[in-house]
Amino acid sequence: MRIVITMAGIALAFALAAPASHAAESFDGLWARTAKDCRNKEGPDSKTLIDMSKPIGSKPAPMVDQYENHCRIDRKTVVGDGINLSVTCFEFWDYFNKGVEPRKATVKLAPGPNGTIKIDGKPYLRCKAGSGAAKR
Repeated sequence: MRIVITMAGIALAFALAAPASHAAESFDGLWARTAKDCRNKEGPDSKTLIDMSKPIGSKPAPMVDQYENHCRIDRKTVVGDGINLSVTCFEFWDYFNKGVEPRKATVKLAPGPNGTIKIDGKPYLRCKAGSGAAKR
């Protein structure tokens, strides 16, 4: 009987841990408020790249990247089925690379309906492969 209870406890632990790790992974990708914003064009739009493991040089630097808002993820906190990211942001890509004029912020990610996510409470859809982000 003790073995059955132990096995049930282990199974429950895996079941509870799996959604938390899955939640963080499901947010990676290129997202936008509209399909039109997914197009590869220069200029301000809602495109948001979330990469929890992007390397910069020899160090991994997970990031959230939007038009002139480049954020290094400093800490991830799972909250329910979502995740809060403590980030350090920079207005320009050169500032990001040099660490110039940083500002701290929090980005809240949550799953939405039909494969969408919410970024700070606003719905975003995943951009299809090939739509791409504007090149830096």
